[in-house]
Amino acid sequence: MAKKKTAKKPAARKSKTKTNAPAHRQFTMHVITASTGDLLNRFAAVAATQYSGVEFKVVQHRLKKTLEDVGETLARIDPQGAIVIHGLADPNAKRLVRNTCVIQRIPHFDATGPLIEFIADCVGVLPDNDVARLHQLDAAYQQRIEAMEFTVQHDDGLGLSTLGDADIVIVGVSRVSKSPTSLYLGSRGFRTANVSIAPEVGFPAALAKAPKGRVVGLTMQPRRLQEIRAERAQAFGSPGVDYDNLESVIRELTEVEAEFRRRKWPVIDVTGLTIEQTAARILNTLGIVG
Repeated sequence: MAKKKTAKKPAARKSKTKTNAPAHRQFTMHVITASTGDLLNRFAAVAATQYSGVEFKVVQHRLKKTLEDVGETLARIDPQGAIVIHGLADPNAKRLVRNTCVIQRIPHFDATGPLIEFIADCVGVLPDNDVARLHQLDAAYQQRIEAMEFTVQHDDGLGLSTLGDADIVIVGVSRVSKSPTSLYLGSRGFRTANVSIAPEVGFPAALAKAPKGRVVGLTMQPRRLQEIRAERAQAFGSPGVDYDNLESVIRELTEVEAEFRRRKWPVIDVTGLTIEQTAARILNTLGIVG
């Protein structure tokens, strides 16, 4: 009897699946700008958080306003693991970065090019590529610095005599995130003052100097505020007998909120909100474009 032939199993195919994971897992992201580059650096830093298992170091190269500045910067960059992102308006500077990076085999991206080209297509007008206008960005940066200085000088009831110079005045009892919210708004370029209201002191008379329509009151759910105060009291000691007592907290909030309403100030409950969310609500409530 003839033996039955056994069919040969087909050879296992090698997987053709490609992986996007590069061999090199550490990169240095060089951000080159003719101005302060604050916004572009933030974008780069945010992007760098989105890749698991990859370590990024973001290096800023600010105020590279001449071709010589750009050339010297590029010459100092180690090609190994380098990525170049730039926001240069000068076409010659763009060309220098592109040519240098091609020769050095450095991945590079023009952060302003695609946006400028897109807007040009939308409006039907070619860009001027006016490098001098970048000084306007420097002025905006200086404005943010001045706003931060003002905010620090008007934290927790300081600087009441110049409260009228504030863009925003935040009022509330202790531990409702007035200071961190003020500092965040200050970093956005808004001169922000915050005034803490304590039962034994009440509302300072200087609040009458606050710009009309620029004052907002912050509040919080009593139990959550009591928990926050209790944690702080445990860590640093209680500033008062009734500081973290729930009944006292309820009474304190009730009285303060009633005064807010009497003064016709908008009130924002910050329970469960992040600092960024609180700041956004303040700007929206006061009708401030930011």
